[in-house]
Amino acid sequence: MSWSKNIKRLIDVCEVIAGQSPEGKYYNKVGQGLPFYQGKKEFTNKEIGEPTTWTTKTTKEAFKGDILMSVRAPVGPINLATQHICIGRGLAAIRASDKVNNDYLFYFLLKHESEIVGNVGAVFNSINKTQIGNIPIPIPLLEEQKQIVAILDKAFASIDQAQANIEKNIKNARELFQSKLNDIFSQKGNGWEEKSLGEVCELNQGLAINAKTKHLLVVKSSLPLLRIKDLKNNTEEQYVSETGYPEKSKVKIGDLIYTRTGSLGLVFRNRYGILHNNSFKVEPIPELSKNYLFWWLQHEAFTKIIIGLASKAAQPDITHKLFKKQTITYPSILEQEKYYSIIEKLNNETIKLESHYQKKLANLEDLKKAILQKAFSGELTQKPVAV
Repeated sequence: MSWSKNIKRLIDVCEVIAGQSPEGKYYNKVGQGLPFYQGKKEFTNKEIGEPTTWTTKTTKEAFKGDILMSVRAPVGPINLATQHICIGRGLAAIRASDKVNNDYLFYFLLKHESEIVGNVGAVFNSINKTQIGNIPIPIPLLEEQKQIVAILDKAFASIDQAQANIEKNIKNARELFQSKLNDIFSQKGNGWEEKSLGEVCELNQGLAINAKTKHLLVVKSSLPLLRIKDLKNNTEEQYVSETGYPEKSKVKIGDLIYTRTGSLGLVFRNRYGILHNNSFKVEPIPELSKNYLFWWLQHEAFTKIIIGLASKAAQPDITHKLFKKQTITYPSILEQEKYYSIIEKLNNETIKLESHYQKKLANLEDLKKAILQKAFSGELTQKPVAV
């Protein structure tokens, strides 16, 4: 067939249902009414995840098998509905007619999920029902659609299995590194000290941004405000005045930073700026190496205990009191640095291995895109694709 002469609009072969959110007073968390999905928060690789919210008042509905599209930034990602649900403003449901195979439609939208564009070619932060309906789609005979789906199913099953194996290898590499950390830090040889963290560390709280301190925020300075998301992403979005800030909230290269709320128990160093109140600076006594402490605070046996205790609070928080109550064991400074060198070598090897696996995952994603490109240019039904 000539694919270029069999192009339809989605609205010609599908029903498009724009989501609409019920009033918040009808929401609940106890399973009353229909599962409610506002956007792509619960999206997985293919089928939407378990609901966290239900609604006793229904607005727009989707049914099992409907394709759900995220219509607000990000625009384009898709998932399949697994049951009868209510959809909010962040989603649209696309329901195939008898003119198009539902799996064929899913694969087509999967191919285009990162490139949904409007009539003028601009990428949208949001997309409406009309714009979705105007997306062009090649429509071969149903028999050929089924043939394409069968080929894609087989190819994607092989790729998904390969990806699962690689992800398992990444998990194993991380677990092996943690196991070696635990082996090192569980030692208690001759000359080892066992102290509470309060005996060997001073904690300095970050700057709380409130009505009294808001004036310290400036458009630009040499002192970025280090919130948790800035620490994670190594970004600078807000800045603090170079005068008037609490001196103890300032961190410099080499200082240890420990996150106490939100993302609990993350450890950072080699940052410069003013620490946000969601974290504190950890300053050990001279007998305790910052390098040794950096990895101690990240080893599994310690993090499990302290995060477990913090999470039991109504508002999870690793307080100074909770932190200082935990114990640490350590040898002499020379031995601490020796262990640090061993850990750093292991960490670098793990990072190198993970990078290798991540490249393999990226290559498999590229292979998926290449196969989809062949599928919707009519090539898959002309010759087999090697996977």
